[in-house]
Amino acid sequence: MQMQLSFFEQFGLAIKSYVTAISFIFDKGLWKYFIYSLLISALLVFGGFEIAKKLSDAIENGVLFYVNFNSGAGTLSFLGDALHFLLNIGLKIVFFFIFSTFSKYILLIIMSPVMALISERTEEIVTGKIYPFNILQFMKDILRGVIIALRNMFIEFGFIFLGFFIVWIPVIGWLSTLFLFVLSYYFYGFSMIDYFSERRRLGISQSVRYVRKNKGLAIGNGFIFSLLFAIPFIGGMIVAVVAPVAACIAVLEIEKGK
Repeated sequence: MQMQLSFFEQFGLAIKSYVTAISFIFDKGLWKYFIYSLLISALLVFGGFEIAKKLSDAIENGVLFYVNFNSGAGTLSFLGDALHFLLNIGLKIVFFFIFSTFSKYILLIIMSPVMALISERTEEIVTGKIYPFNILQFMKDILRGVIIALRNMFIEFGFIFLGFFIVWIPVIGWLSTLFLFVLSYYFYGFSMIDYFSERRRLGISQSVRYVRKNKGLAIGNGFIFSLLFAIPFIGGMIVAVVAPVAACIAVLEIEKGK
């Protein structure tokens, strides 16, 4: 029996499942997966921030080369210093924002094999149902996880692009910013729930309908996903293991009607 919870009940269940997932991971020996996520997250964080810094510096130097206010004196020199400051701060904020969003999807793509195993192992422990290992099916699961992540990333970046134009409109622009945050939470949670949908042999379109029906669960899972990911250096390591466990526990609870 599957119960239909309200949006806020689903959201609350998603939050609660993270608390359950933390103790579950250590009680059931799933903590070893943190080793894989630690290595991948370290490469992602240090490599990504270095790329973002180099890109922002390259654009800044290019702009200052063609707009050389510093060659003058007085007002021109002041304008040069102001432009340098704005470019130095502004470009880094823009690139780090883009990288922060982009890096979550890179993590979802790279960690897809591990996350699929974690979600499957969680269901086996909770239900006792064993999924025999099949290399072809495992490769399909990985490919599906990558496709879902890429699909959601392109949709989200499309809305982000539109948001850069809408954000200047009073009220509507402010609401669009909130919408972008909620949309990102939805897509991150979508990826976590889809590992479960894949084991139920739901097609991608069927999985989309399932997540829409349980959007409170997806948004709640993605909300905590984003909060944990924001923890410097170790956020990606934590969320790559905890998020799929939390999503699996929550979906199983809904399916059982408890």
